[in-house]
Amino acid sequence: MLSEASRAESLFERTASPREKKRVQRIEDIIDTAAMLFVRDGYAQFSARRVASEMGISLSNLQHYCGTTENLLLSMIRAKIEVFVTQFVAIADDTSRTPEQRLLEVIKEDMEAARDPWIASFSFQSWALAEHDLAVGEHLKIIYETFWRMMAKLIQEVNPQLTVARSEIFAVLIASQIEGLLFYNKHTATLEQHWQETLDTTMTMWLMMIRAG
Repeated sequence: MLSEASRAESLFERTASPREKKRVQRIEDIIDTAAMLFVRDGYAQFSARRVASEMGISLSNLQHYCGTTENLLLSMIRAKIEVFVTQFVAIADDTSRTPEQRLLEVIKEDMEAARDPWIASFSFQSWALAEHDLAVGEHLKIIYETFWRMMAKLIQEVNPQLTVARSEIFAVLIASQIEGLLFYNKHTATLEQHWQETLDTTMTMWLMMIRAG
């Protein structure tokens, strides 16, 4: 079954004009280049001018597609971080599966994303930038709040006896554990040789705790 994002993309492919498709592709290329520089050089060195230079286009040309450096940063974070939360929400809303199946799938997919060193680096740079950029900080807050609220709702579906507060606590702890694995695995890689066991242990542990309340 296609997600809302997949259906929208499919509709766009069928109905968009060549010019519209070219524009979307250009924006995607800019965001990919921006993300590459963001990770490679760090948030402190990032600017729209440097992205334009890397692509061999003028700053005004880049701004035509993505606006200011601030707008480019927000677009990049939506494309590289928010996209995961959108996918997780789609999994959580798939009522063709049991709440437990959906919860375990979200945890598994989130942990697999945390395993990727590039995603880890991008996340670290985003968090560091958020300490100095109010707009980025507010947007990241919305993304992470959306994730843990979705998790809390799903947890309560698994065990309806849980209070809202208890479900929210579990959701925050799960999210925090996965974010911690992202950091730890990036800098030590010690989990790689035991990754499947780590994944299985995490899912089993949290499912037992949620069932027990």
